[in-house]
Amino acid sequence: MSDQMSCPDYRISPVRVWTQLGAEHRGQVIRLMAHLAFKLVLAQANSPLKEVPHAVAPERIQNSG
Repeated sequence: MSDQMSCPDYRISPVRVWTQLGAEHRGQVIRLMAHLAFKLVLAQANSPLKEVPHAVAPERIQNSG
């Protein structure tokens, strides 16, 4: 038997959830989203640029003709 319980698939609109939140919780959500956005930008700025594996190198394009 599985330890996981089966849950019905409820779909609730984010707008509906947001309107049900109090001012304090909304502030917490906004601070969390700002923090996550900051961490994402910081991580992208600190990571070296990576070549996309499926991209064709410019010299191959010029030499193919």
